[in-house]
Amino acid sequence: MESLIIELREIRKKKSMTQIELARHVGLPQSHISAIEQGKIDLRVSTLIQIARILDHEVTLVPRPLDSFVKVIIKGKEDADIEPRFQPDDEID
Repeated sequence: MESLIIELREIRKKKSMTQIELARHVGLPQSHISAIEQGKIDLRVSTLIQIARILDHEVTLVPRPLDSFVKVIIKGKEDADIEPRFQPDDEID
């Protein structure tokens, strides 16, 4: 659960969203968002889904045997967001 909480916090920060802004969207006090991010309270599934969607993410159950494949796909997507090493019009020596 800790890695999930860390991931949510990092996603929120990447979106330059404050805890106060997230709290307003979710309808919770900022102190509750802070407690979630500090791992002080158990996160309800409904709240997790709501927070994830506000952050433009989805909560998905992945069968354990496929977990490593999904991670590779996600990593590939993140790498694809980086400028490619060459463009189709580039000349190859």
